[in-house]
Amino acid sequence: MITLYDFPATLSYKSTSPFVWRVRFALNIKGIQHQTEWVEYADIEKRFKELGLPPSGKKPDGSPFYTVPAIYDDSTNTQISDSLKIIEYLDQTYPNTPRIISPGTNLLNTAFDWGLGQAFFKLWPLLAPNIVTNLKGASSDKYRQRLEAVTGMSMEQLKENKELQEKLWAEAQEALKVPSSWFKTSNGKVQGGPWIMGNEVTMSDLITSSNIGFAAINAGEDSEEWKRIDGWSEGLWSALWERTRPYLKVY
Repeated sequence: MITLYDFPATLSYKSTSPFVWRVRFALNIKGIQHQTEWVEYADIEKRFKELGLPPSGKKPDGSPFYTVPAIYDDSTNTQISDSLKIIEYLDQTYPNTPRIISPGTNLLNTAFDWGLGQAFFKLWPLLAPNIVTNLKGASSDKYRQRLEAVTGMSMEQLKENKELQEKLWAEAQEALKVPSSWFKTSNGKVQGGPWIMGNEVTMSDLITSSNIGFAAINAGEDSEEWKRIDGWSEGLWSALWERTRPYLKVY
């Protein structure tokens, strides 16, 4: 049994991190039995150290950085952090399941991930207040501190500054204009089917669905914000998001 570590939020899918969604999508697509252990956002470093889980990277000062996702596979006694390393491990350890990372595509996946991620990250200052609201106690406080450190103002100032809000929305729209063209044919139809590259799931599906999921889930699928984001792509993002729905289940 694999244990997937995530932090909880009071959202429709209970999870907010796009990087955790990549791993959850991979586990569900592969049909690998797993469970989720929920760790409060404010307690991730403390809990991971208690469990002996490795850090995901390093902070600017060189100290260890702990964040989700991480997994523990009791069948191999393996602990891994970082979504890409986890998916590589799943491909190697469970070879009789659908392979996510095609051979020789690491550089392409990295470039695609960077390009799409940079575009969708433009939405983060607009959606992060929703994440703060949907976390509890110390976790909400810690995420608020992160938001305010990045924006250089209080969350209330950010939300009340209508001119800045419209500027951020305009920047996000412009940033997402080019990526939205990557998924359409010359006649405007969504490429691929059922997956982006055709009949087989690839890393590009996980990268895309996790970024779209970040926007849809944190904005709220019935919200005016999500309708606005999806409207920029003339329904492309929601069409791609619908493909992912069968693999959204949280265990």
